[in-house]
Amino acid sequence: MEELDIIQDGMDGVILLNKPEGITSFDAVNRCRRILHEKKTGHNGTLDPNASGLMIVLLGKYTKFLPYCISNHKRYHATFQFGSMTDTGDIWGNVINKKTPDNHTVEELQQVAESFLGQGTQIPPMYSALKVNGKKLYELARQGKTIEREARPIVIDSIQVTMEEGQWHLYAEVSSGTYIRTLINDLGEVVGELAVMSSLVRTGIESVSLEDAVTLEELEAHPRFATINDVIDPCYPMIETKQYEDVIHGRTVRLDSEVPVVLFQKDGVILAAYERREHGMYHCKRGLL
Repeated sequence: MEELDIIQDGMDGVILLNKPEGITSFDAVNRCRRILHEKKTGHNGTLDPNASGLMIVLLGKYTKFLPYCISNHKRYHATFQFGSMTDTGDIWGNVINKKTPDNHTVEELQQVAESFLGQGTQIPPMYSALKVNGKKLYELARQGKTIEREARPIVIDSIQVTMEEGQWHLYAEVSSGTYIRTLINDLGEVVGELAVMSSLVRTGIESVSLEDAVTLEELEAHPRFATINDVIDPCYPMIETKQYEDVIHGRTVRLDSEVPVVLFQKDGVILAAYERREHGMYHCKRGLL
């Protein structure tokens, strides 16, 4: 990542942040904003307060890129335990049921875990930031309300269960919108156990890894930044344009392509996102310069 020694008032940039446990994603982004003196900020992918790990934070004009940033193929490392059920699905919630667990082998749990691989559905937990009719589910849950939630499509690309020093661990790569604590709850249900998540770390998103991220303390002491190209979703083709003036002014252009959305660039600088309409004509969806 690029290193900068001097921070001026306001800046455009991309931060791969290692969010610590104990603060909300909103507070973590606000810390970035204050450290770097940039009012305009955004992030891609919320982490629960008790979770830690990789967040993508965009500053200044780069917030325009949020819809085109990587958000799929998220990798997580979680720990879990058997014996109780909570209203949140993790150890930080209120215990609502208990059951003495049986003994299980790694091979048994791995076999069950692999049954979740591929496309499937998942019912979002009540304690989540998902909105239903304009209300966040956790706000309703705190009022003691439980509402019906529709199952949503998810994809589990890989999953592994291990036992390390007497603690169950789960490693998974999943689609955006997948709740790991719900996955753990469902795993427990299949083997006849009550299961709760006890820790969660997001270790990667697409090609970006937690190893590339900076802590808030590192950001304050010696900022390091990623490039916008590091976090652009590969599903959006980058096309070197020969119609620079048309693109920067948002004019419609013709392109021999069937791709729904493309990103035009010039000399490595991304200029705009264009959407395919009729007869190969592409209309400007968002200027990114």
